[in-house]
Amino acid sequence: MTPTQSPFPGLKAPLEKKAPARVAGARPAVDHSVLDRLEEELEEDAGYTPVFVANFIQGLPGRVERLRVALVSGDLAGSFDDVLSLKTSSQMVGAEQLAFLARQLETGLRRKAAAADQTVALPQLAGTFLAPITRCSRETVHSLTSRQADPLQR
Repeated sequence: MTPTQSPFPGLKAPLEKKAPARVAGARPAVDHSVLDRLEEELEEDAGYTPVFVANFIQGLPGRVERLRVALVSGDLAGSFDDVLSLKTSSQMVGAEQLAFLARQLETGLRRKAAAADQTVALPQLAGTFLAPITRCSRETVHSLTSRQADPLQR
């Protein structure tokens, strides 16, 4: 894969030298070192990281659903709010692949912001991004719950 290709069919990678894209076996859905650093930074409150991760997992379906509704209804402002929420929350737990997809969608939204008919343009983005985001969300939850269940991964 060249630096400007995406591992997700139909999605273009950002124009950067190192695309944070997932290649078979290259990167997991979650960079657990992000959570390790969070645990180190919060050492006086050791129980916070599992609560933080549980809150992310619990809120993820709602974030994706709000994004879906905003996109299919042509709500540009809502779509931006929802994709930024997904992107930043994903980054905070180390969900690199999900954050990557959210960044790609954010770029698409910026390009479509000037579209004459956003009620057409935004549902098109939904058609491109929602299935990969949903799949990646499942992988992310699996990776995060696997970490919580296996103390050796910490």
